[in-house]
Amino acid sequence: MVLQPALLSAVPGGVLDMAADLAPLFVGLVVGLGMCVLGLAFAIGIHDTRGAQRKAKTAAEHPAQLPEWSDAA
Repeated sequence: MVLQPALLSAVPGGVLDMAADLAPLFVGLVVGLGMCVLGLAFAIGIHDTRGAQRKAKTAAEHPAQLPEWSDAA
């Protein structure tokens, strides 16, 4: 028989057993959400990197032309 601490004596034993049964579910939920957040951060990083490389490539292919100052004034 399991002895209950004095602080938990007001809580029925069935509630404590249910919480212990759901502990693996909560751990899995936290791990799963953590992996989703890391995956989302990785996907955003890849997207931003490819966008920056694409901008650099188009800027190198089409350099900005200098304005003609002969028409000024």
